[in-house]
Amino acid sequence: MAKILDYDALLKDFVTDFFQDFVAFVNPELHAAIHWTKGYTFLEQELIIAFRGKWKIKGKRRHTDKLVKVQLKTGKEHYIFVHIEFQHNYESDFARRMYEYRAIAGLRYGIEEISAFAVFTDDPPPIDELLYERRTYGTMLQYQFTSIIAVSYPEQFLIDASDNPFAIALLAAQYANQSKGDETKRLELKNKLFELARTKNIPFDRIVKILNFVRDFIDLSPEFENEFQQTQYFLVFPNSDDMTISQGSKDFAAGLYEHVFGINPLTEVEKERQKAAKERQRAQEEHQRAEEERQRAEVQRQHTRAAILNLYQTLHLEPALIATIFEISEQEVMDILEAVE
Repeated sequence: MAKILDYDALLKDFVTDFFQDFVAFVNPELHAAIHWTKGYTFLEQELIIAFRGKWKIKGKRRHTDKLVKVQLKTGKEHYIFVHIEFQHNYESDFARRMYEYRAIAGLRYGIEEISAFAVFTDDPPPIDELLYERRTYGTMLQYQFTSIIAVSYPEQFLIDASDNPFAIALLAAQYANQSKGDETKRLELKNKLFELARTKNIPFDRIVKILNFVRDFIDLSPEFENEFQQTQYFLVFPNSDDMTISQGSKDFAAGLYEHVFGINPLTEVEKERQKAAKERQRAQEEHQRAEEERQRAEVQRQHTRAAILNLYQTLHLEPALIATIFEISEQEVMDILEAVE
């Protein structure tokens, strides 16, 4: 069964880890206005509870929303709402849901200042789903939010902006969309993005999170994923036949690989060796059992042959009766008798 990835959840976790970078990418003015040293608070769990309670929304409900409270340099509190959407067929009420989320957040916390962002990681939504507007008898309601559509950005723009980790995340979404159904292209783009991410001047713990996101978001079949991991492993862990590498360097490279892929390559190599040894032993044991079974069958065949000859030559039983006794065909009995004659 093919694995099913929760792309929304992957990107939501990424935004959580790189929230400041996200805000810097989607709205530099807002990023500059926030007093980041004061910290920020994630409130989406309370928002989910509110959705389930007094202000429950009917229909589709996705737990991939983020509501974050920040403090502006002016001293005022500000709220940032993020909705992440990955789907091929967008529902006709998407803009209405965005409006309802904002209304619920406003009612729940009694606030007016909310910046809302919708992040689309797959096919672009219909243009009329990027604005909520209702007119009725002289009354107009209009709500517009910022839409971040991964596939709409020029590839080179995201590459140039890739010092910001969120640009790398959008590029991963773009590459995943471009390579649907083409594993060879998907592998090529995944390697390309991995190599781009490794060139960034980003602290080690953060680059590991970025590489893990890329690894998971651009998913491959087991065969291609194994090729990808082997390629990337040898980029950080060169062949010792080509150059002299200290044990400390090997341990560091193995540790980096374990951080990125979740497995220690040296441990995996030893496991593969042990597995191969066990398989060889199992094959030898199976060969030995097969040989013993063949010998037992041959002994049984000789005993049966001798018994048939005795019944026919000594007791003068008919071949049909002998066949009944041994539960074999009469022709088999005749073949044994003819072989003697």
